[in-house]
Amino acid sequence: MLYYVIGIALAFKLKDNRAFCKYICPITVFLKPMSYFSLLRIKVDKNKCISCNKCRSVCPMDVDMLDNKRNRKNGTECIVCKECIRACPKNALKS
Repeated sequence: MLYYVIGIALAFKLKDNRAFCKYICPITVFLKPMSYFSLLRIKVDKNKCISCNKCRSVCPMDVDMLDNKRNRKNGTECIVCKECIRACPKNALKS
């Protein structure tokens, strides 16, 4: 119960509805190292990308595909639903 209370408090404080998953969930400890070996990844061709942010607007996990400061391609937030690939007008995203 304490996990839920902390997760809800973090969600309000950080204005992030996935705060529990990102900061408290113990499963992330196991998922993060394994994501480095993941075969399923969404890759961005920066030469084709026009930074229209359509990929982010359709992403159910609110992942910024162009955000390199958090090392997104090895992140655990992307669920590889491929909505971003379908929304990209320049076909800059590939799996």
